[in-house]
Amino acid sequence: MSATRPVIDAVVEHLQAAIPWVVVEAFPERPSEYQFIHPVGAILVGYGGSKFTALEHLGSIAQQRDITLVLTIVGSNLHGDEGTLAILDETRLAIVGFRPPNCLPCHLLAERFLNEDAGAWQYELTVQTETQQVQVYQPKTNPLFTRTRPRESAEPHATDLKLKETP
Repeated sequence: MSATRPVIDAVVEHLQAAIPWVVVEAFPERPSEYQFIHPVGAILVGYGGSKFTALEHLGSIAQQRDITLVLTIVGSNLHGDEGTLAILDETRLAIVGFRPPNCLPCHLLAERFLNEDAGAWQYELTVQTETQQVQVYQPKTNPLFTRTRPRESAEPHATDLKLKETP
């Protein structure tokens, strides 16, 4: 299984448990309308995209999916025990090694300053995890194998069986 939303939900739940003194949410549908109202800070978990490796030739489509998550950290001040830098440090510690469902452990890709607006500091932490993307398997509708009639090679075929005619 390679669904995106369960990965985001698992990261939100994990970070909220690891850093209970901030609010952790999925990235908002309308970022321009998001209002940072928490007194300390927030972590917004967003989907940054995926890259896919070459096909693994196994008789069906299978590819590694590298999932990029973008964690936006917002804090009401920069320094201090509950400042944006402290939230960023705690987020980094909490996310490295965390395994979302059906994924490998998360690891870090990048971190950068985004913005400061009226005392609200924003940083971005880019994280990656890997999973497998496989095609949906449709079972064949061949008749079921129900029984065998064992015989030794020298024995004749059963009389109720028809032999395949050769041209």
